[in-house]
Amino acid sequence: MELNEAIDELRGDIRKFNDEAVDPIKERLASLEERGTAPADEKVTELESRLAEQNTKLDEMGESLRMAQVNGGLIAPKVETKSDPFKGMFFDDIDAVRHELLNGESRAVNLAAISGAGKLTDETAMAFLDYVVGDQPTLGVIERRTMNSPTARLDRIGVATRQMVAGVENTAVLDTNAISFTARSLTVTEGVWAEDISMSFLEDNIAGGSAEQQIANVCAKAIGEELNDLAWNGDGTTAPFLSINTGFEALALGDGGVIDLDQTANTTALPALNALYKGMPSQYRTIGDQRIFCSPGFATVYMEELGSRATGLGDATIVGGSSGLAYFGIPITVDRHLDADKIYMTPASNLVVGFHRDVTQEMEWNPRKRQIELTFSMRFDFQHKFGGVISRGHTLDAGLG
Repeated sequence: MELNEAIDELRGDIRKFNDEAVDPIKERLASLEERGTAPADEKVTELESRLAEQNTKLDEMGESLRMAQVNGGLIAPKVETKSDPFKGMFFDDIDAVRHELLNGESRAVNLAAISGAGKLTDETAMAFLDYVVGDQPTLGVIERRTMNSPTARLDRIGVATRQMVAGVENTAVLDTNAISFTARSLTVTEGVWAEDISMSFLEDNIAGGSAEQQIANVCAKAIGEELNDLAWNGDGTTAPFLSINTGFEALALGDGGVIDLDQTANTTALPALNALYKGMPSQYRTIGDQRIFCSPGFATVYMEELGSRATGLGDATIVGGSSGLAYFGIPITVDRHLDADKIYMTPASNLVVGFHRDVTQEMEWNPRKRQIELTFSMRFDFQHKFGGVISRGHTLDAGLG
């Protein structure tokens, strides 16, 4: 069998598996939800377990397809990064810095040993951005775009329904104009992060041989926390922090296509989730990466209502933002930066964070303060692709937050 035929067969197997093994479970869960079945019902939990197993198999099939395409030269293989992508990021000669700090008489940082300021290499920048988004509840699950220019298009093709007409002999059929092409744009904004690296931190980590990786890790996580906050709460106007960029909440408010749901009447979690789910058009409810976003307080109330399912797994969800909590098979992302009076349902891939691939850093040794002053600069933006697949619940009862 030729390679292209084998790849086509794999694609067909994936489509068949999705149609026969995954979609029916989603449709069954949707049916149970619409009939008012309790989320803790045995039928629901059993179907959610089966769905998780089938999704794992689907991921494995997707990886097999990717490897076949790589081996056939149809797509580029994943770039293997260095074991320490941050080596040389901050210090040109880390060994010289280590020797001076641990054995020297001055306990100073030689300016010649500090890495020159400027743009990080592509490999180092990508590794740093991986650290930025990796532990963040929302940034870690939504779509991430790496941009070569300050702007990027997010195209969407729309197809209107019931546009077919009957054929009549000797009568010309008018254009349906059913297919529309719309686009949103990512337009990056620069953010600057200034960090002071203390002498004691540097000495401890240089002694352990992981100074550069630890600096990158600490800074990236701190930056990621700020960006995850902006992703939901940035409004583009309120100085000094929220004005840096416009986040998903402000973007949703400005999009008339978003399904806006007043949740004032819902005083418990289950009716609120039911209203959120019902607000989503039925044709979109079983999209593969459909996801619910809520605050930790709302998740706590939901787990208490579930009773037997409010277990250690639920506690882990609150603390770490893991994917253990779900509503009829739809994963719930628990995000501390989402306002307590709001919940969202939308495909994870409908929310996008864009990063310009140019990330810069500059370091300066300050002898009076006995610390290194580190400055990062990066450009980013947030956007959603299609408001019609965002169900936004707002004005939740205070007891749900």
